[in-house]
Amino acid sequence: MTAQPAPPPPAPPPPEPPLRFLADRMALWGVGQLSSEDLVDAACTALLAGVDAPALRELAGVARRDAPYEVPLLIPEVAAQLGLDRPEPGPATGAAALAALAAMTVRGELAPAAFVSRAQDLAVHDPALDRRLVHLAADYGYAEDFEEPTDALDAAALAEARRLAARPPAPLSRPAPPP
Repeated sequence: MTAQPAPPPPAPPPPEPPLRFLADRMALWGVGQLSSEDLVDAACTALLAGVDAPALRELAGVARRDAPYEVPLLIPEVAAQLGLDRPEPGPATGAAALAALAAMTVRGELAPAAFVSRAQDLAVHDPALDRRLVHLAADYGYAEDFEEPTDALDAAALAEARRLAARPPAPLSRPAPPP
């Protein structure tokens, strides 16, 4: 009997569109779930992926030590030049950040337990979703306290992330202002 060769590893998921990547990171930064330094890294990634604007180049060149001061000043200009919504405090930014966390979880970039922990901190204003996230977070806490397996919880959290990621994405852009 001839041994069958091992199947090739699954192909990595296709990269997300670079502008969506940047918009997601800006939303996470806008709700305090991404540092200014990480947003500078996201700007570099977006530039390497082909997104270009003068303010984005400036953001990508910010020194890490200056990021906490410079990033907030540059974000409005980056958003305007790329036609993105500015990450301002409020429900729209919270919803965009929640969608970004869900998509990251579905892609395997964020563990289901981390998704639940981070997502419940957002002001969701959806009672059913709030309740599901709070219950999942409590169940994770119980499982951790009593060293219970979390496989079923991970599956439930991933299902919730898939449900949220399947929603139509929030608008990425708005019409550019007239010249």
